[in-house]
Amino acid sequence: MYEIQRMGCSCRHDSSFVFDLPQGFDGYLMLYVKTRAFFRIGEETYTVEPETFIIYNRNSPLYYGAAGGAYVNDWMLFDCTEVLDSEIGIRFDTPIFIGEQINLTQYFQLIADCYYRGTDAQTAGLLIRAMLSEIFSKTERPEAAELPHYRELLDLRRKIYAQPAKNWSMEQMAQMLNISMPYLHALYRKAFGVTCTADVIQSRMEQAQQYLNNPGMTIEEIAFACGYSSGVHFSRQFKKHFGVSPLQWRKSGRPDDRK
Repeated sequence: MYEIQRMGCSCRHDSSFVFDLPQGFDGYLMLYVKTRAFFRIGEETYTVEPETFIIYNRNSPLYYGAAGGAYVNDWMLFDCTEVLDSEIGIRFDTPIFIGEQINLTQYFQLIADCYYRGTDAQTAGLLIRAMLSEIFSKTERPEAAELPHYRELLDLRRKIYAQPAKNWSMEQMAQMLNISMPYLHALYRKAFGVTCTADVIQSRMEQAQQYLNNPGMTIEEIAFACGYSSGVHFSRQFKKHFGVSPLQWRKSGRPDDRK
C-alpha cells in the first residue's frame, strides 16, 4: 500500500536553491527535475539535464539543487508497506534521464489530483506503482522504445493501472491500438516483460490489497470493486497470486516477503 506524505508539482526555486538533508527522510522521495540540476550521491556529483528522474531510498543522504539557473521539479515523499523494489526492479539514488519517452508530468498531475482531493488513495497508489513500473521497465529494456506502437502501449498500461476494475478484454485492448490480439500480446510482452492479461490481474491484485485494509468492505464487495463478477473467482485468483486467501491476508496482514 502506498501512502503519500507530501508532494508538489512544478515547484520553482531560484538559482541559489540547494536542498541538504544528510539523514534523508524516513520514506521514499521521488523527484522529476524540469531544469538543469545537480545531485551529490556519495562521493560523486552529477549534473543532469531537464526531464531527469530520481527516487531516493529511505534515509539516503539528500544533497541536490539548481545548476546554473532556476530549479523546477515535481516531487513526492511517500511510504509503502510492501517491498518496493521486489518486482519493479527500482534503482535507488540513481538519476535517470527520461526525456519524452514517458509523460511523468501527467503522472504527477493525476496523482496530485487524487492526493489533494483526499478521497482516492487507492487510485493514487496504483498510479504510483504504474509510473515506477513504466520508468524501470523502460530503462531496463531500452530497446522497447523502438517497438511499433510503443507510446500507445504506454498509454494502455497507464489506463490499466488507473482503472483496474474495468473489463479489460484482449479484444478491446487490441481494438484500442487497432492491431490484432496476437500482435498486441507479443508487443506488450516485449515492451514490459509481462503479458497485458497478467498486468490486468496484477493491477487488480494491488487494488484488492488496498481494499482489504478497509474492514468495512466484505470480500464480495472487494471482488466487485476490483472487476470480478464472482467472489469465488476473485478469491481463487488472489490465493493463486499470493498463496493465501483474501480472508487469511486480511487476518494476518501481508508479510513483506509475500509477492
